[in-house]
Amino acid sequence: MTDTQAVVAAIKAEVEKNRDVIIQFMRELCAIPSMESQIKDVGERCATEMRKLGFERIWFDKMGNIVGQIGNGPKKLLYDSHIDTVSIGDPAEWQWDPFEGKVENGILYAR
Repeated sequence: MTDTQAVVAAIKAEVEKNRDVIIQFMRELCAIPSMESQIKDVGERCATEMRKLGFERIWFDKMGNIVGQIGNGPKKLLYDSHIDTVSIGDPAEWQWDPFEGKVENGILYAR
């Protein structure tokens, strides 16, 4: 097994071990309205989670994106993701509350 394969295996094991916590966190994010780049509240929720995870520095850039840092070593890992969502459209078209989502067969469905 290469070093990269070992790291990937370790990450997958952590994700599986924390699957329920991750899904709950994602459901909480989906419950926060964040349409049309209104990301402040979602960013604040992410910042709370980052503090729990031990991030040493957390800040928002001028566009409102959240940035976090752990350590100051020579290697960097960057994760980039959208935290805003599209409008829910016609609520009658949803089979479940789009701000709650649902978990079916281990998959989270939400807006």
